[in-house]
Amino acid sequence: MLPLGVSAVTVGFGYLVTLDALPGDLRTSPLLVPVAQALVVVPLVIRMVLPVLRSVDERLRQAAGTLGARPVRVWWAVDLPLAARSLAAAAAFGFVVALGEFGATSFLARPEAPTLPVAIHELISRPGELNTQMAYAACTLLMVVTAVVAAVIDRLRSPQARVGEF
Repeated sequence: MLPLGVSAVTVGFGYLVTLDALPGDLRTSPLLVPVAQALVVVPLVIRMVLPVLRSVDERLRQAAGTLGARPVRVWWAVDLPLAARSLAAAAAFGFVVALGEFGATSFLARPEAPTLPVAIHELISRPGELNTQMAYAACTLLMVVTAVVAAVIDRLRSPQARVGEF
């Protein structure tokens, strides 16, 4: 849960400092940005899914074990079906958060492959009406994708309660 309490900028800077001390130059790896985004997003996803997994009735697991199911089969046949909606909603929420993550990616994104928030920042920081309009278009794209994912999350609701409601 540490990334929830630490700024994403600190996470990105920490990646640069740590990878500089390692042999080889891993700072140019194309996997660096997704790994940093995952580090920022995973605690949020865990906080969404863990209560659902904890609420699974232990008697269901015990019954499956009594019938001969191994622990992996118990998880596959009992836990996963009961937590599937929550897992899907958490994954979609994590996707949106990672898509809009700016703090860590501002340190790690390469100029030839910027993320959408980094591209927006670069466009806004340049003078000119065309750059501003392209930044507005990129912001609109980010908002539309977020709204579509939120609508999909809302469709994952069970008949009793909506997944995304607080």
